This record gives sequence, C-alpha cells and structure tokens, in this order.
Amino acid sequence: REVVELSVPVTLKPNDINDYREIVLQPYSNTRIHIANYAKNAAGSIGYALVQLNAFEYNVTLSYNSSIVDGGHLTGQNVGLLMYGDGDLYAFNLDPHQPVWVSLVLMLYNTSAPIPGGCNLEFPVEISPILNLTLTPDIIIVDTPAASVAKPFQGSPNGCGKARLEYESYYYVMATHDFSERAYFDAIVKLLSYTNAKLSGRPNTLQSPIVPNRHKYGRLNGRGMVFVTVVIDPVHRGFALYVPAHTYSCKPLLDRAGCYGLNLPIRVLAFALTIIAVLEVIMGWLPLVIKCPATVGCLGMLATIEALNMLDKPLAQEWIIICLVGGAIIGAIIGLLLGLYAPTAGTLFCSFLTGYLICLTLFGLINGNFYSLANVSWYMALGGILIGAILNVALPIILITRSVIFGSVGIFYGVNAFVGARLDHPLRHFVKRLYVENYTLVYSDPSLDVNDFVALATFVFTMVVTLFLRSRYQTDEVLSDYSRAAIPCHRGAANGDDEDRIERSTVIAADDTAAYQRFVNEQPIITRWTNGDDDVFESPESNSRFYRLLRRNARR
Repeated sequence: REVVELSVPVTLKPNDINDYREIVLQPYSNTRIHIANYAKNAAGSIGYALVQLNAFEYNVTLSYNSSIVDGGHLTGQNVGLLMYGDGDLYAFNLDPHQPVWVSLVLMLYNTSAPIPGGCNLEFPVEISPILNLTLTPDIIIVDTPAASVAKPFQGSPNGCGKARLEYESYYYVMATHDFSERAYFDAIVKLLSYTNAKLSGRPNTLQSPIVPNRHKYGRLNGRGMVFVTVVIDPVHRGFALYVPAHTYSCKPLLDRAGCYGLNLPIRVLAFALTIIAVLEVIMGWLPLVIKCPATVGCLGMLATIEALNMLDKPLAQEWIIICLVGGAIIGAIIGLLLGLYAPTAGTLFCSFLTGYLICLTLFGLINGNFYSLANVSWYMALGGILIGAILNVALPIILITRSVIFGSVGIFYGVNAFVGARLDHPLRHFVKRLYVENYTLVYSDPSLDVNDFVALATFVFTMVVTLFLRSRYQTDEVLSDYSRAAIPCHRGAANGDDEDRIERSTVIAADDTAAYQRFVNEQPIITRWTNGDDDVFESPESNSRFYRLLRRNARR
C-alpha cells in the first residue's frame, strides 16, 4: 500500500489551502493518506481539517477505514472527509485497468467555522462536506447538504435547521473544448478557497425559497463547469467551503464529436437556410406572399410560447410541439391573407418580428437570466414594436429593402447553427422555460467564446458582401418590398406606370445614374445639374419621368 503524507505546516493558513499535491492512483489500489503534525502545530486554533480528493473523469473512494465499510466512506469524482487530529484516510481506485490522476488537498478551518454537511441527510457518512450534482439533459442541479455550526457552539439553540447560517454559491466556467487534466485541476483550484472563489468564480444568486440549498445552472455544451458552496455563520463570524463539484455538459471520453456540436443534418439545413437567405438579400426573389406567411408564422409560434408560459407549469414536449405547430399554421394562414390583401400590414409584422428577435438576442447575451426579471416579456414586446417602427420609418429613407431585413434573420441563425455557436442561446432559453420546471430560477450564463465571435464575424462579413452585391445588382424588373399586391377590383395607377417596376434594386444609393436606371429599354435618367448660367437639367425630355419618380419617393 502506497503512503502519502499530508503535514500540517508550522505556519498555519486558517480557512485556506495548507497542502496541495497531485498524485496518480494506480489501478485497483488502496493508498493510505496520513495526516501528520496536526496535534503539534494546530493546537487549539484549528477546529478541523478537510481532506479533499478530486479525481479526473473517474470515480474514487475516500474512506476512514482500510477496507470499505458502510457509513465510513464516500465515492465520487469530488469527495472529502473531516479529520480532528492525526490519523489516516484511505483512497481507493477500484477500476482494475484505469489509473486515475487526483489532486489531494488539505484545508484547515478555525474553531468558529461551521461544519459543511454537518446536518446532511443525503449521504451515508454523518458529516459529508460534498455537493450532490445531478446532470439532466437541459440543466445542472447542485444540492448542498445542510451545515451545522462549529462544535463549540452546538446545542439546543443551534440545532440542525435552527442555526442562522447563510449559503453562497459560486461557479467557474472552463475554456471551450479544453478537456485536459491540467485544465481540470486548474479549474478546481480556482474555487478551493473563499478568496479564490471571490476572485475567479461568479456568484449564483438565484435560489428557490422552498429549497434554498438547491441551485440550477444551464448547460454549456463543450465546456466544463466547477461549482462550490460557501456556508457562513454571521453570528460567530465563521465560514467554510464544501468540496467543489465538477461536470462537463457533454461526454468528452465517450462522444467527443458531440462536445463540438458536429450534428451533420442540422449543419446541412443551416447551410441551405443561409444560402436561401443570401439570395433573398441580393435578389429579393421571394414574393411577399411567401415572406408574410413565414414572418407571421414565426410570430404565431412566439405568441404561443408566451401564452403557454402563462400556465406557469412544465408541459410535456409532445404537447409543446403540437401547440407550436398549431400556432405556426394559424400564423401562416393569417400571413398569407395579409400578403394577398393587406401587404402593408404584412410588412409591419415583418419589422415587428425583426425588432423582437433583436431585443431577445440583446437581453439574452447581456443577461442570461433575463426571465427572472418581472414583466420582461412586455419589455421585449414594446422594444420589438419600437424597433419595428424605426425600421418602417427608416427603410424608405435609407432605401434598405424589406428583403434585407427578412434575409438577415435567416443568415444570423443559419450561420450560428453552421458554426456551432451559442448566439441563438436566448431563443433556446425562450423555449426551455415551457418544459423545465421553475426555469426562471435556472442560472444561465451566456459565456460567449471563440465560436460565437467567429459566427458573429461571419455574419457581419456575409452581410457586407451581400449588401454590396445587392447595391450592384441591376435587373430590368425587381419585385418591390413596399408596393401593393394585386388586389381584385383595384384600379391601377392613373398615369399607367407600373409602380412595381420602378422600385430600385439597390439597398443604399450607390451612384446617381445607376441608382435610377430602372426603366426597361429606355435611356437612363440624368440627375446631374449643369454648370451653366441658367442651371437647367441635361436631357430635358427626361425631366417629367424624373419629377414623377421624386414625387413617389416623397410619398413613401
């Protein structure tokens, strides 16, 4: 049996790391951990020692006995036991083939520090200073066993459940796709002490009033997370930390490709959506009778989600899918009618959808827990209306067509899915609250990484290129995003001109001559003034068409 000695130093660091080392537990081994110099150096200034064992990827067992006895050991990836003097603990690696790399930590706490897990009912050991971590398909649940006050203050006034103890929860997000042992142990160290947790960790202030020791976190695919809970005794001014808990939101040893989001069917669909959206921005080839049903159908799904959320209870995913499909179909039918008979109203809905998605994305990327705010749905709806109104006013002025707005939404979400980024996190956050219980209490960190910035840069570059191509794309006839659809019994233009054909195909006016060259088989309209004394237009025979075009632009 290998022996590892943890020695209590002469110069004590109360409530901090006093010894740290990394060792390898050989396959099917029993390692003795000897605590030395506790009585000699700790004396009466130290209340207890917390010995932690943090294993990389595999479970290990930490026991008070040289053999595994019921009620005397803890098994897991992150375990720890308390010691009150010199003695031995035993680390077991029961895997017959796999050596396990572990970190061994000695934490010393003073006599006023509360005892983490001193009132636990979840684990077989009487005092279990470890966290109970549950990984579900959508969220991570961290349960903290109840603590007790320090031994000198234990008694009837401070019994379990009666002492006035406070709990703080911290978490640390690891780098994306870094599944190395070194990154794992470095992340654990960042939350071992209270000082490290304050400096490197982020607090989670969301907790249920019914279960105050339970904290929920959103999963970050491709990234690891470390959690720790601090118990504070404000009366006796002491604190202590539980053993940190760690998990990945994927399975890097079993399914490494899943950690990178390499879902080929989704990426193929995302690529196809991006191509269609790019063509829409450049050519404006989708008529309003297609854009309106698609836009209002999306709004129907969003409205269905908001309506279902008012039920304030989780629903089965089958029912959610049925309701969303029904909302989308109803919205698409309404959008088709608007596109045929009220295109102006259809374009208003398109602007509102764009404004709502912009607000949703900004809220989610700035604050991942925006649904914990009161009336946030109303704020996003009002923001969507405001941005939609601005778009409706500004579009005719800066000559950006509705095809650009409609296509940019498809490019944004298509590029995000193709790159495997999390810019669509707010939209997923928007839907998950329907089937995850108490999702408003789930702490969701946007945690933007390299993939997200790559997706954002790709989106910006794609939009710049498509806008440039649109500004140079000159066809004889381009469907107008502002013009009326053919309405039965509607009288045509009095002057006989087809207003759909004089809409320009540019996004922003590139140059005067090319911008107004919109007539079929006719000479271009000249808009330059001469430098002559009489200040007249060149090509006087084209002036009537030029003034007519100016009047129509003024009306829009």
